[in-house]
Amino acid sequence: MDDALRRQSEELEQTLQKQLELLKQDSRVYIKVGGVALLGGLLAVGTVRLFSGKAKKKEQVKKVKGKKKRKFSILRNIRNRFFWMAFDYGKSRLLEQLVAKASEKDEQGK
Repeated sequence: MDDALRRQSEELEQTLQKQLELLKQDSRVYIKVGGVALLGGLLAVGTVRLFSGKAKKKEQVKKVKGKKKRKFSILRNIRNRFFWMAFDYGKSRLLEQLVAKASEKDEQGK
């Protein structure tokens, strides 16, 4: 009985060793594939940042050169209000003229 238990334990140890070896081999493959995927991702992110970073920097430089910080101006505010008042006045005059022409046509048509 002792002999049978020893053989069984040796067989179990051998199968355990084989399973561990297979696991190590499989894990090496998974580690390699994972490493390649990680490296590819880092490379892609790096190239996107490299190319998009230049475009953003150029835009920022253009914005800084082209625009100066505006200060509050009363004249600008008055000018804007005057423009919209003139726009509304012109729109109302145009509508009055269109309505008058339409009513003249109706009277002539009757």
